[in-house]
Amino acid sequence: MRLVSATWAATLPVAAALTGCVSTQQIAARTRLVNARVLASQTATTVTHVDSAVSVDRLTLIRARTGTAIVVSLTNDSSRAVTDLPIAVGVHPRTGRELYLNRSANLDYFDSHVAAIAPHGVTTWVFTTPRKVAAARPFAALGSPQLHPSLGGGLPRIEVSPHGAAKLSLTNTSTIPQYDVPVYVVAVRRGHDVAAGRAAVSHLGTHGKTTLSVSLVGSARGATLDAIAPPTIFS
Repeated sequence: MRLVSATWAATLPVAAALTGCVSTQQIAARTRLVNARVLASQTATTVTHVDSAVSVDRLTLIRARTGTAIVVSLTNDSSRAVTDLPIAVGVHPRTGRELYLNRSANLDYFDSHVAAIAPHGVTTWVFTTPRKVAAARPFAALGSPQLHPSLGGGLPRIEVSPHGAAKLSLTNTSTIPQYDVPVYVVAVRRGHDVAAGRAAVSHLGTHGKTTLSVSLVGSARGATLDAIAPPTIFS
């Protein structure tokens, strides 16, 4: 469920791209990455080869009147940062074939990809849909990166601070502008994921700040909110 939707741009804003000491090669590389994601989002994402470097730690299906959410907790078991990981999620009904929820063309790119996980890091990825599904066992499969190689160093950092009921403040602590940043919120009560949501920020400049709200699937009453905003531009 998105209150703030991502807007994919074929070219990066010139003023933002030229902030700081940035080479034309860096600007061109960022533009190519954004354009490649636009192109990839126009076709359905199919996971055929599972990535052995990343493991699924926890998988939660949340069903509510407003739709369905799947929360996936992930660990990068390698010593390199991984980015642009294809991910397919769905449910195994008691009868019939497995049902994929995010394997359609023209979805937001980060509805079918994990933006980034730091070396030996953990993260949470969320998919939401207004579609309602019956009670079933959820599944998730991760593929190998296709658009961007793994990185030897660390990742730019985006700090997220929840304020009240799914209101967030975001700060880009790096000198690298970020584009189409997915923001995930998970409500945890007594160790269980009880609500989740997703939003997106189209642009977060160098050391930039912004605020946004996220609509949740499920009830967050009495729960603690965890918020995650992975970087999407890495150099």
